Amino acid sequence: MKKIFVFANIGDINQPPKGGGGQSSSRRVMQGFQDAGLGVAHVSRHFAHWEGKILHIIEVLTFAVVDLFKIFFKLRKEDKNSTLFYHMTFSGPLLPYEYIVTKMVRWMGFKSVMYLQGGQFYHYYKKGSERYKRLFVKVLNMQEMVQFEGKEGIDLTMPLTSTPLSYFPSYTFNKDIPERLPSRSTDQIRLLFFGRIDPNKNVDIVIESFELICQQRDDVYLTIIGGPGSSKEYVSKIDQKIARSAYHDRIERYGLSPFTFIKEKMQTHHFFMFPTSEPCEGHSNSLSEAMSQGLIPIVSNHNFNKSIVGDDRLVVDEVSPQAFAQKVISIIESGECEHFAQQMLDRERELYSHDAVNPRIVEELKSI
Repeated sequence: MKKIFVFANIGDINQPPKGGGGQSSSRRVMQGFQDAGLGVAHVSRHFAHWEGKILHIIEVLTFAVVDLFKIFFKLRKEDKNSTLFYHMTFSGPLLPYEYIVTKMVRWMGFKSVMYLQGGQFYHYYKKGSERYKRLFVKVLNMQEMVQFEGKEGIDLTMPLTSTPLSYFPSYTFNKDIPERLPSRSTDQIRLLFFGRIDPNKNVDIVIESFELICQQRDDVYLTIIGGPGSSKEYVSKIDQKIARSAYHDRIERYGLSPFTFIKEKMQTHHFFMFPTSEPCEGHSNSLSEAMSQGLIPIVSNHNFNKSIVGDDRLVVDEVSPQAFAQKVISIIESGECEHFAQQMLDRERELYSHDAVNPRIVEELKSI
């Protein structure tokens, strides 16, 4: 295998990624393959953006057919003996389409690998009908390998199939991981959230937990960075909530920003607040990037968060302002902030860096 043909939500490669971390993850994976000397071709799965339920259904169905034809006409130009079809997907409701795509690819004589991004498939399988579960297993069995962002996905799938399974966590490029912890102020405690401003990200809980901490401490500050997610109304709600806060003078708010700016902000902050309940949440880019800069992540016990941070003391079982505020206060008062920060930086480098993940993944794919 010398070339990988990627089908994923990549978007316009010449434009900044849209729609959360999916496009960023797909582009990072492709870059990792290219860095390893593999040839890479791709078809970008259409990113739906038409508003309104009926229009959304029409758009999804129309471009599902369009994308299928794109795959066929581009893939038929490739050498099936040295090219691997690589399908990156969040699965869930896309399962029937994944079956059709895999069936066509196998009929064309190509071997197929599926990379299950996020945690959506995890919930869909558990809640799905027996028919859905049978189709899921059938799709797994049609692959040469199935890769997962979270170990929990492997635990779920291992009893279902004999297809080789692989753990492919989100990773950070080593050049973006500092050799030592950034020097941070001890006079102020700074909390940070960056990512989509979306109802499922629970940014309102970040603000409310910050306000509860401020009732006990006068040295705490909050920064929120991110563009709109699925609801522009929610973004307005968040901005109004900040404006009306009794502690608004201690809150900084920025819109969609380049990673260079976010990285600069991370150097001066201490905690990364992550109370997500997003069904599709996998190995979050934001979480990985925060850990890579030695921020202390305070995360909800949702999907793969717990196994990613690897320390129950940083995990909140109840997604509430009180629970998140208490967790932050307890860590500050323990005097172990630097210990946790170093622990997260080391964990990211050892387990979730490009050099720790990409060479193994490339060798696994080359062996097919």
